[in-house]
Amino acid sequence: MEESLLRELVKDIYRAGAFKTGDFRLTSGGLSPYYVDLRTLVSRPRLFERLVDSYIGRMRMIGEGFDVVAGVETAGIPIATLISFKTGLPMVYVRSGERMHGTGRLVEGELEAGSRVVVVDDVLTTGGSIMGAVKSVSASGGRVVYALVFLDRLQNGAKRLSEAGVTAYSVVRIDCFLKILREDKLISELEYERIMKYLEGFRNVEEQGSDRLNRVH
Repeated sequence: MEESLLRELVKDIYRAGAFKTGDFRLTSGGLSPYYVDLRTLVSRPRLFERLVDSYIGRMRMIGEGFDVVAGVETAGIPIATLISFKTGLPMVYVRSGERMHGTGRLVEGELEAGSRVVVVDDVLTTGGSIMGAVKSVSASGGRVVYALVFLDRLQNGAKRLSEAGVTAYSVVRIDCFLKILREDKLISELEYERIMKYLEGFRNVEEQGSDRLNRVH
């Protein structure tokens, strides 16, 4: 995705209220000075389409072939659905927990054995949700080629997934996301510095800038 288009997308995501500063409890249990809720964008179809187009552009840049796109419950499902519609590739979705009725399947949809799968989600934090989806896809006979999110929070999720044999890519990293907001004065210098200080706590564990593909494009 062209940098100018990505900059406009980031700013419009902010203007839509999907990026907030404050004090938030994450799914992982940790506290964060910011929160990104891309789920709300499904109510803004044109903006949501631009979000999904950024995924498709990233996939083309990565250049690895795949057969199926898999959405992680819940945020990844509408993203995977529109990717599937726009590319014509089949889609499945992965449940976050065991289903105690019906077929009991964790992967819904048709997944042929040996299918090459790209797992998509909205945000990468610790990598736990994506890792759970990868295990479910593998148990169902699929082969995960890579995982893709819109935003990498740079909290060691990519490192943990890599250690488990899964390559994770992002459309944009949180440091670049914040830089755009700061340059356009959408967040204050104080907010920017507070979040960057928070990110410093993870920087010693996960080297940044080592993977060119995980930078803004």
